[in-house]
This record gives sequence, C-alpha cells and structure tokens, in this order.
Amino acid sequence: MSPSRDRKPFPGSGLLHPAVLGAIVLLILNDHVFKARWPSWWTGKLSDVAGLAMFPVLLQALWEQATSRRAHAFRPSRAVLVGAVLLTGLCFGATKVSVEAGNAWSWALGGLQWPFHVLRAWLGGARIPEVLPTQHTVDVTDLLTLPALLVALGLGWRRAAVALPEEAPCIPENAPHGRQHLTQ
Repeated sequence: MSPSRDRKPFPGSGLLHPAVLGAIVLLILNDHVFKARWPSWWTGKLSDVAGLAMFPVLLQALWEQATSRRAHAFRPSRAVLVGAVLLTGLCFGATKVSVEAGNAWSWALGGLQWPFHVLRAWLGGARIPEVLPTQHTVDVTDLLTLPALLVALGLGWRRAAVALPEEAPCIPENAPHGRQHLTQ
C-alpha cells in the first residue's frame, strides 16, 4: 500500500492530494500568466479542467470543516462528494450556456476576489477599489471539459474508501473454539 492510502483522512485533507494541489497551481498560473502570454482556446479550457478537477474537493472540504465538530469519528462522505460534483457540474454548465448565470458568476467571483484587491491597495497606499465583476465568456464548447469532474470524483471516492480502524472481534466465552482456542 502507498503511504497516502495508509493515512486516515481528516476533515479537509482531500485538498492536500497532489492532483488537487497541482490543479490549484495550474489554475492560478493559467489565469494569471498563461492566458496573458499565450491567449488561446487551449488556455481557456485549461482553466476549466483545473477548476473542475479541484472545486468539488474544495466544496467537500468546506462541508467537512463545517460539520466535523459534531462527529466522534470522521469519515469522508461519498454523498457529500457526489453532491459537490453535481453542484459544480450544474453551476459550471449554467454559466457556460446562460448569459445571466455567467453574469451572476462574474459578480460572485469578483466579490470573492475583492478582499485581496483591498489588501493590495491598502499595502500600496492606494484608494480602496470597488467590487468589480471578473471577465467571463459564455462558451458552450467549455462543456467539453466536464469529464474533468471525474478526477475529483475518483480522488474523493478512494479517500472515502479508507476504512475506519477495525476493532478486535468480540468472541463470546461460550462460543465453540472460543477464547481458549485463541490463547493456545
């Protein structure tokens, strides 16, 4: 068994998988470097693939962090994983075929990025910027990247398969071949 399969998962640990970390790095590099240097159909699709591979794992990690304090023993939920994959796919699909959904996404992402713009402005002594939408293109061909969701589904499914530690079997005293047999 590989060392990562031997470790018991903890809330949010799916984000630490090398494929997820690689997808995050690729998404950041592509959006902030590659698209500016080599704008093309491919750089657009690369962001979509990286985002679809990591976003359901991020949603699952947020769920796990929010709910982990209530449970005595933690185990990743396949139901939450499937829900995160479906939600990601449906929302992604909507933003690729609907101008209204695309605009909503643009403003939502702009709002999420705004605190970082504020920090940069504050550190640079500049005026606090207003919330602005991000650039978004409605493009039906982006739906070709939906199979990238299978990366998140596969990683999460294997992570959920890690069994909880097994307890020692309870053998009744009067059972045939009971404890006497085990101690011989």
